[in-house]
Amino acid sequence: MKMLDKLIALTVIVLSGTGAVAACEQYSNFTLDEIKEFRAVLSKDDADPLDRLFAFEQMACSDRPNIRSYAIKQGLNTIQDPLVRNEVMFRAMMQKTRIDVEMGNSRELTKADKKFIADTGGVYSKLVTSRKEESGCISMYGNNCDSRYSLFVSGDKVELNYNKVSGVFRLSGSGELVGTLRADDHAGYTRIPAVIKLF
Repeated sequence: MKMLDKLIALTVIVLSGTGAVAACEQYSNFTLDEIKEFRAVLSKDDADPLDRLFAFEQMACSDRPNIRSYAIKQGLNTIQDPLVRNEVMFRAMMQKTRIDVEMGNSRELTKADKKFIADTGGVYSKLVTSRKEESGCISMYGNNCDSRYSLFVSGDKVELNYNKVSGVFRLSGSGELVGTLRADDHAGYTRIPAVIKLF
């Protein structure tokens, strides 16, 4: 674990409202042996949560897209510690180029809800235009984190606002963001069951 200890000492942790968030200032070209060591720590059942967090952070900052994707999937599928899971979710969200909210069904849906679902094909989708990791913000309009057109990540919670569309989601045990989406604040609309998939 000497190599990992060294990397831990070099890793910069930014404490913010989102929790412990380590931003990738640049992607790293790790050797195969280094990647194997990170993977072993990430997969080890009795590994210290902080060791797992740092191993995940290194793999999530690899210059290989497949390694970054593996780190997110492995982290969400095998890790139970809330701190590490929240960081995995944060990194997954910050890598997205588009936010897709998949809507479901319920008995309480109104005619307006059903029309909104039909008009969007069941998926409310917005392109990501900018990100500010230090504030946990993903903008879907312009280069600024305008609260009216952005998504904010805090801990295991995600809040989305785009004009009159709003939603609140939380990280589930299945590795998805589960919550509700409301198409308008008008009385004719309710909260539609919805999911944001992380991979």
